[in-house]
Amino acid sequence: MRRLTMLPMLAATLLLAACSSSSSAAPAASTGGGASAPAGGASAAAGGASAAAGGGAACAAAPSGATAAATVTIKDFKFSPEPVKAKVGDVIAWTNSDSAPHSATLDNGACDTKPINSGATAMLVFTAAGTYTYHCSVHPTQMKDYTIQVQ
Repeated sequence: MRRLTMLPMLAATLLLAACSSSSSAAPAASTGGGASAPAGGASAAAGGASAAAGGGAACAAAPSGATAAATVTIKDFKFSPEPVKAKVGDVIAWTNSDSAPHSATLDNGACDTKPINSGATAMLVFTAAGTYTYHCSVHPTQMKDYTIQVQ
């Protein structure tokens, strides 16, 4: 009988483990948005990105206190500028000037700011040259087909 009472707890634990990412997450530098992105495991040559470097992390959360070299404004359910242009190692900041939360998520899923609340900023740093397509995971049909060009 004791085994039957443990079964739901085991199932819940497995379900939660399956939902979590296998890579470790590092907090993104943000103001009020609680954004974060995977710290590693992203392949720059994977779907959604075309890069000269074949492997390694394409982007990661910017270190705390980082200064953005490029700024993207989120307003009226649009990212601006389009495309975003940066150099390898540059920090890109997304500032949400909209009333709804938004995210900047690479199409290949390798990197994500998580939802950025209105008035908040989240930052990522790109570690490999290439062209990366991204979208808002909160509004994937409305905010898609945006590009980051990293040289």
